[in-house]
Amino acid sequence: MNTTTQLKEKISWLTNRVGFVDFYLTEVKKLEKRDTKFIICDIDDTLLSRDRLAIDEPLLKKNRAQAGNDVVINHFGIHDIIERFYVNQNAPQDIIDIMKWNEENLVLTAWVPEYAQMKAKAGNFDMFPLVVVYEGKEKILETIRYVLFELKYIPSEIIVYEDRPQYFVEYRDFLESILWCKITIMFVEMNGNDGYKKIEAI
Repeated sequence: MNTTTQLKEKISWLTNRVGFVDFYLTEVKKLEKRDTKFIICDIDDTLLSRDRLAIDEPLLKKNRAQAGNDVVINHFGIHDIIERFYVNQNAPQDIIDIMKWNEENLVLTAWVPEYAQMKAKAGNFDMFPLVVVYEGKEKILETIRYVLFELKYIPSEIIVYEDRPQYFVEYRDFLESILWCKITIMFVEMNGNDGYKKIEAI
């Protein structure tokens, strides 16, 4: 278990408000612990593939992340992209089926809220809570905030499904020390929307 000083050193790359560590550790003590699993899942290339979108629209292949979202919003329009690339795509249900046992499970993604909400609706997983952060590294603190203030209990295990899990890998020990639970990270590699090449613990 990390000391408070070590946790403050670790959090400093995520925020200059290192005093959050003391606050989080105090709040965690107030919560009930439950012998249950809680799932956090990304959207792009985890639940819905971007393969066709990048192939059919070269402009989007050249522009990824925030730049890609700017192209979607300003050049094509969100509704156009959703209709052409996300509606009725029959994306694989493997992870969604696992999540369905508990509708408290969370979809946590980055970039643009309006775009993410439309993807969730098109992919038929809008029954789950959806949280959108600006960039990937913000998912770490958002995980803590969500458990403390929305979930309001400490699960025995948090399982994260991600195609780009680097921040969760780097901060796994930090999260386990703050939330007092096991963090399992599942690396996801999709085969377009035909299925999954890989879903494995790392």
